[in-house]
Amino acid sequence: MYTGINSDLINSYAWDTAILFIEKYLGDEDYSRQTTLQSSLANTGKATDGTNYDLRCNIYDMAGNCLEWTTETSSTSSNPCVVRGGYCNNSQYFTSDRNSGNTSSGSINDSFRSLLYW
Repeated sequence: MYTGINSDLINSYAWDTAILFIEKYLGDEDYSRQTTLQSSLANTGKATDGTNYDLRCNIYDMAGNCLEWTTETSSTSSNPCVVRGGYCNNSQYFTSDRNSGNTSSGSINDSFRSLLYW
């Protein structure tokens, strides 16, 4: 993207570090167990309760939007990929959850988060 800037798909270490940072900085010890924020996110992508889209410490959507692909791999051969996070269509997924999947079963609920570093 830019000279001297590298990018990568988020790994689980960075995911867990972001959760711990949010919990410590905001004093929100339950953030790792956060699930979908509102049903309105599933339909419109916007929160209707006046919140700012699951913005915590300038980090968006870890709990309330999509499952996100990571660089972590699963020991399950049929589902070797790992997705993290909660998503708006299912309140059973927590921000800290690890779920296995494969690239052929991706859906509109799957996304990715890139890391930028230099």
